[in-house]
Amino acid sequence: MIYALERGIIEGNDVFVDHTKNEANANRHKVVWSKKVERQTKMIDEELERLFRHIDEINENEEKIFHDNDLPEQKRTGFDDEKVQEIIDKINDRVKDKKITREHGRQERKKIRRMKELLERKQLYSEKKKILGERKSYSKTDTDAVVMMMKDKLTIRPAYNEGICVENDFVLNYVISDSAADNISFIPLMDGVIDNLNKIPENANADGAYGNEENHGYLEEKGIGNFLKYNTYHKEKSASWREKKIKFEDFTYDENKDAFTCENGVKLLMNRQQEEVTKTGYTRKIKIYTPRKGSCKGCPFRARCTKSRDRSLQVCWNAERLKQQAKENLDSEKGLELRKRRGNEVESVFGDEKLNKKKHRYHLRGTTKVNLEAGLYYISHNMRKIHKALTTKKTNRKQLSNKN
Repeated sequence: MIYALERGIIEGNDVFVDHTKNEANANRHKVVWSKKVERQTKMIDEELERLFRHIDEINENEEKIFHDNDLPEQKRTGFDDEKVQEIIDKINDRVKDKKITREHGRQERKKIRRMKELLERKQLYSEKKKILGERKSYSKTDTDAVVMMMKDKLTIRPAYNEGICVENDFVLNYVISDSAADNISFIPLMDGVIDNLNKIPENANADGAYGNEENHGYLEEKGIGNFLKYNTYHKEKSASWREKKIKFEDFTYDENKDAFTCENGVKLLMNRQQEEVTKTGYTRKIKIYTPRKGSCKGCPFRARCTKSRDRSLQVCWNAERLKQQAKENLDSEKGLELRKRRGNEVESVFGDEKLNKKKHRYHLRGTTKVNLEAGLYYISHNMRKIHKALTTKKTNRKQLSNKN
C-alpha cells in the first residue's frame, strides 16, 4: 500500500466502497433455517410436555414404577439408554404381574422410547441454535456461510458478503461478512483502509445501502467527506414519489415549540423519547411526535398521510442532520464527480474478478479460510495493477525519449 502511494498509483484521497455476494463452497441443498429450528423445537417441547405429563399421572395414580425422583418435571435430562431400559424392565414386570395389560405395556414402552428420541432431537436442535446465533440460516457443509440472494436477484445460495474499498482500481482493504446487509461492515472496512494507508482519506463514496446514521456519524467523527447515498436519495428527486404520500419533509417544524404542523393545520407535539439499538450495537435517539387524539378524523389529506387513526412522526434529529449534509455533498460538483467515478472504480474490480478471472465461488470453507483466500486474490490483483502502472509509465517515458 505504501509502495503504491509512493509511486503515485494511489493518493488515498477519494475512496469508493461496495459489496458483492460470492457463493460459498457449500451444498445449497443442506441448509439449516432458524425458523424451522424454532418450529421443530416448539413441536418437540409440546410433545414432550404431553409425554411427561402422562408419566406424572402414572406416578400419582398407580404404583410408582419410576420411584419418587426418576422423572420430576424440572429434571428432564440424562434420559440415557440405561435409564430407558430400567423403566422398560419395570413396565415388563408389571405386565408379568398382570397389573397392566400387554397392550397397555406396549404403549407405555413406546412412549418411553419416544421420549428418549425427542430429547436427543431437542439436544440436536439446541446445537443448531447455538451455531445459528443471530443468523437466519447456515449451510451444513460450511457453518459460517449464510444463505443470501445473489446479485442476479434470482439465485439463493450459501454465500459470503465480500466488501472492498477502492481507489484507482487499487483495493485498499476488503472484508468478508456473513451478513447480507452491506452497511454493517462499512466501519470495519474503513478502519482497515485508514490503517493500511496510514492516513485518513479525504472523501468516501458508496451507494444507498450504506447511508445510515451510524456510518454518516463515523465519517463525521473521522473528518472524512460524507458522500454516502441514503436509501431515498434518488426517490426524492422524483415529483411523483414526493406527491404519492405526505412525508416528514412536508410538515412545518417550529424549533422553539419543538412541534410540527401538517398541511391541514394540525399540530404534532413531542410525546416521548426513546432509544433504539441496532444490530451493531449503535444507539439511536428518537423523538415521537403525535397530534391530539381524533385530530386526523375528516382530514382531506388523510388518504395520502396515514392509514392509522392519527398520524405520528418518529424523528431522529441527528440522522436528519447527517442526511442533509450527505445530500448537500452529493449534489455538489464534487459529489457529481464521485458518483460518476464510483461505478468504474468499484464495479470494474468485481467485473474483473468474476468475468475475467472466473472467480464466482470460494474454494475454501469457514470465515477464516475464506478471508485468507480473498486476501490472496486481492494481493495478486494489486500486484497486477502496480505492474501495469509501472509498465505504462516506462512505455510513456520511452516514447517521449524517442520523440526527443
